[in-house]
Amino acid sequence: MKLNKIEKIIIAVILLGLILVGGSFLLVVPGFEQIGKNTKELAANLEEKAALEEKLSRLDTIDADITQNQKDAKQYEGSFYPDLTTYETSELAMAYLTAAGLEAHQVEISALSTRNLTLEYYMPVDVEYDLKAYGAAANSNDKEVLLEGEFYDGKKKYTVSASTAVDVQITDEDGAVVAPSKYTDTMKKYYCAAVCRCVQLNGLYQTVGFTSATYHVKGKASDYDKFIDHIYSLERATMFEAVEYPMTITIDEDPDSDKQFVGEDGILQTGDEANGKLILVEPDTEIEVDLTIVFLSVEPMEPIKDLNADGTTVVVDQRPAVY
Repeated sequence: MKLNKIEKIIIAVILLGLILVGGSFLLVVPGFEQIGKNTKELAANLEEKAALEEKLSRLDTIDADITQNQKDAKQYEGSFYPDLTTYETSELAMAYLTAAGLEAHQVEISALSTRNLTLEYYMPVDVEYDLKAYGAAANSNDKEVLLEGEFYDGKKKYTVSASTAVDVQITDEDGAVVAPSKYTDTMKKYYCAAVCRCVQLNGLYQTVGFTSATYHVKGKASDYDKFIDHIYSLERATMFEAVEYPMTITIDEDPDSDKQFVGEDGILQTGDEANGKLILVEPDTEIEVDLTIVFLSVEPMEPIKDLNADGTTVVVDQRPAVY
């Protein structure tokens, strides 16, 4: 069967179309797919390149950063004890008590555990009532009401903002950031308050070591007062779970006691004649209380062999060797 010229042209066009369509599926479509894969691979390589460049850029400063971090760590760890054994805890507590002139009995030592340190930020509760509102209106003199974070330093208004505990800024009325080196005492106060509130609102905490020593303490009230103040003033983190301070004591003397007491009725009594009577605690009054001393610890980068506890050297590397 012979085809005429038009039919041959039509068949040729159809074959050409089939070739083009087939070529598209065999060559063009896979090519486009490969382009997509290559684009994704290029983006990943660019991200990896940027990360490597960032790491390489720190090579010039990393030694200085490590040195500074070590200095900071030593400074902060100096505010804590090393992790203590029960014996070391007892030795430290007894050293402080003895230096204060207090007797200690019935010791109970807790084993090393952990405790979470958190911050509490005081938020005053604004109580409203009519007379208070009237008084505030009368004394307002149209003073500007400051928004949260705003404060005055001299005659200028500033704003402190904290997005995180380490990202805190103070800006002036024009929005310019004040350099930390130029902070005044007022700015430092508001800066610290902003950090504390940010930590408290975000529930941030740090875990440290914890040991405690509980004693039945006996001594003069004046010595006890000085001891309480002294413990809270120590450089390393030392505190009390609670402080018991007796305002009065009940007399309980032996029959042969010659101590004299003046009762609430003003009558002088000697020895067991005063038993059962209440007297006010004076500086020289001998008191007895239960007291728990708490030691917070952070294991230091470099081991500590001993500590000075009010003139007594306490060895703090008494852990048994591990084989």
